[in-house]
Amino acid sequence: MPLNKIKHFFVPHDGSFFELMQKQAEIAHATSTALCDMLANYKDLQVKSNKIKNLEHEGDQIMREIYTSLNKTFIVPIDHGDISTLASSLDDIVDHIDHISTLLVAYKIVKPLPAMNKLADILVNQSTELRSAVTAINKSKTYNQVAKHCSKIKELENNADEIYIHAITVLFEKSDPLEILKYKEILEHLESTTDKMDKAANHISDIVMRHS
Repeated sequence: MPLNKIKHFFVPHDGSFFELMQKQAEIAHATSTALCDMLANYKDLQVKSNKIKNLEHEGDQIMREIYTSLNKTFIVPIDHGDISTLASSLDDIVDHIDHISTLLVAYKIVKPLPAMNKLADILVNQSTELRSAVTAINKSKTYNQVAKHCSKIKELENNADEIYIHAITVLFEKSDPLEILKYKEILEHLESTTDKMDKAANHISDIVMRHS
C-alpha cells in the first residue's frame, strides 16, 4: 500500500480519528514541557503537578474517544492492533510523566538533581520529534521524514541512558539511604519515559514500513 494512502486508512468516516492521534501527541509534548518547567522553576509544585494531572485526564478522554472510533467507525484493511498499540504508547508517555510529577510532590523532593533536568529536557525534545512524526504520517506522506524524526528520538534515548547511568553512579555516593531511594526511583521513571518515547516512535516506523 503506498504511503500516500495511509491517511485514508487512518481516518474514520467522520474524519476525527487522526485528529485524535495528533491531540495525543500534543498532550505528550505539553506534559513533557510542563514537567521540564516544574523541574527548572522548582516552586509551586502542587499547582504544577495538578496541571500535569489535568493534561493526563484529557489524554485519558482522548484515549476513550480513539477506542470508540476504532469500534464504531474504523473499518480498514490493516490491523486494528497497530492503531490501538500506538495510541496506548502515546498514553503511556503521559501517564509516566504524571507519575513523576506526583512523586516529586509526595516524596517532598527539596531540589532536583541536575540529571533530572537534563532528562526532562530530553523528554521535551523527544516529544517534539514524536509530534512531528505523527503529523508526518498525515501531511508529508514520505517515509524519509518519518524516519528522520524517529531516528532523532532514538538518538535522544541513547543520550538519556548515558545521563541516567552517570546520575546513578553519583547518587550512590550520598550517605542518606532514603534520599538515595527517592532520587533513584524518580531517575528510573524519567529514563523509562525516554524509552516510552522511543517505543512509540518504533510503532510509527513499523506502521509506515508495513504500508509503504
